[in-house]
Amino acid sequence: MRDSLLEIQKFEQEIKKGLLKYLYFCYAQEQFFLFEAGRLIRRSFDPISIEIYDSPEEVDTNSFESVSLFTPKRILLVYNFEKLKKTEKKIEWLKKIKARSNTYVNLIILCNASYKDISEEINFIKKAADGSSDKERFSATVYNFDIHERQLHAWITYKASQFGISLKPDAVCYLIDITGGQPGLISSEIEKISLLTEKSHIGVFDIKDILTELGEFTAFDLVDAIKKKDRQRAFKLLDKLQNIEPDMILGALNWYYNNKTDTDEKVYYLLYRANLSLRQARSLSLDMLVYELMKE
Repeated sequence: MRDSLLEIQKFEQEIKKGLLKYLYFCYAQEQFFLFEAGRLIRRSFDPISIEIYDSPEEVDTNSFESVSLFTPKRILLVYNFEKLKKTEKKIEWLKKIKARSNTYVNLIILCNASYKDISEEINFIKKAADGSSDKERFSATVYNFDIHERQLHAWITYKASQFGISLKPDAVCYLIDITGGQPGLISSEIEKISLLTEKSHIGVFDIKDILTELGEFTAFDLVDAIKKKDRQRAFKLLDKLQNIEPDMILGALNWYYNNKTDTDEKVYYLLYRANLSLRQARSLSLDMLVYELMKE
């Protein structure tokens, strides 16, 4: 059963047990998941016991032997391990904190990198955790918080459960479509939905109803204007949607055209080109896309 859990869920289970290990090394290419880990720590423990550091270089390892007067355990949350640029420097720092291992400190290291970037550091931690003697061994574990595309549905279901709601499969697919599968945007939308409904089991039409009740213009109002070939309304809406993430607008358009049976191949090319242009920070990309789609 545990093997079927996402790594972030396994980490949450460790938190619920009270963090029994000395070192938790957590890495991900998607930075959102690292901030999620930090949020879980801050939500679960007394703020007095948590110390937050922006990089390993800020940590005074000599203080590890000092017992806090205010809390039985110190939890050190260390961001940006990747700021130590050279592998040799990273391993040197890990050796230093390994030598100061004790039961009064929990060290949570967060690293924004891929396995390829830090494989030597990860192997060092794993080998040290499996040391052949008690003297060599220290209590540590490694988590890779990144998720594969096939795990995205499971993560969204897990994330919704944290806000006390469950999402039907059509709602999960809908959120993936309108956000482009970006975890940060998905989390934000789930939080918004949970705050604006009393329902616990939510489908795609429930989400649309919530957005309508907000009385705000959404990306789907723009889709509706394009559908009706209402050029004036479409560009007015685009202007009003300036504060919405462009990915949300592209996601809504993708969702509409993917569910339309007679979509021309040219439309997919236009959407792809707009996405590419937005990645290159061209602010007029959406205006041009709407203009082109109105011609179809």
